[in-house]
Amino acid sequence: MERKNYCIILAGGIGSRLWPLSRESKPKQFIDVLGTGKTLLQMTYERFASFIDAENIIIVTNENYRSLVMDQIPGLRYENMLMEPMRRNTVPAVTWAAMEVKRRCPDGRFIVSPSDQNITGLEQFQTDVLRGLEYVGEHNALLTLGAKPSRAEISYGYIQMAEEVDSDIFKVQSFTEKPANEFAKLFYESGEFLWNTGLFIWSADTFLSAVADANPAFSGIVDAVRCRYDNGFDASEQLMELFCKCPNLSLEESVLEKSDNVDVMLCHFGWADLGAWEAVHDVLPKLEGGNVVIDSKSLLYDCKDCLIKLPDGHVAVVQGLENYVVVEDGNVLVICKKDGQKNIRKFVNDARMNLGEEFV
Repeated sequence: MERKNYCIILAGGIGSRLWPLSRESKPKQFIDVLGTGKTLLQMTYERFASFIDAENIIIVTNENYRSLVMDQIPGLRYENMLMEPMRRNTVPAVTWAAMEVKRRCPDGRFIVSPSDQNITGLEQFQTDVLRGLEYVGEHNALLTLGAKPSRAEISYGYIQMAEEVDSDIFKVQSFTEKPANEFAKLFYESGEFLWNTGLFIWSADTFLSAVADANPAFSGIVDAVRCRYDNGFDASEQLMELFCKCPNLSLEESVLEKSDNVDVMLCHFGWADLGAWEAVHDVLPKLEGGNVVIDSKSLLYDCKDCLIKLPDGHVAVVQGLENYVVVEDGNVLVICKKDGQKNIRKFVNDARMNLGEEFV
């Protein structure tokens, strides 16, 4: 295995769109969402550990989830967990991880991966990722990985391709986050756009330079953290400042859209973001009527394109529903339209305000 290759797994999110299965005390990345016998985090870790040295796989998560990570990834070294001092967007987490990679390996390069994706075609996945890591080792590029759209999907981000700079690697023209229906249809039909997988590959040096260039006022904080970090001093105060003052924006908005060296590679593996129940339904085998039942006992009558998931020992008898989610976990049962997942966050907020924290 190439010692310069690293993997950063982001596992600090709450995953509220998979409520009630995903709760603040135990978010989706720590749950067997697909009924495979493994959690999403375990699946992600094992996927990368097959071709990246385990010593070079770093998990960024929240302090509240330290024990969950340790329980689910036995043997993970303590120093391979970075505990976010506060919840923020991905920029400070990836910046901190880039500094850690550079400290360990001055010319290290790494892939950034969410912990809530479904990947198929694992041999091709390995081939694409290794090619990307080699590419950023040879080019001063911020590489994004894009998947060819199979439909006009409004819940995914899109990357517009410009000129081809290498085989299946293109300059990035633009990013669009979760477009309206008419734009998603236009993007899909044009052939100029790829789905944004949220998988990014770059060298530590290239990314840290891009962060400083994109946010000049922020670069001083980064330099202060790096100075103490590189010299072996405690940088907890500086890291807190890093998280507090970092723009609460996505990597695309705060760094990539402000950089002129962003490329996208067309990938050849199967990809799906498991951010919502509709996406979970899409990737799982279907029963009669297009229904999906996950680790549950159920009787379905005249139902179509529904998803059912109940606790062990519970039974669902459902009649006449089409395109619905029926999910029960602990003290909450949710029954809602499968394509109305944007409302889940509202349900969670309303439950917190009107019913109490114990339900979220």
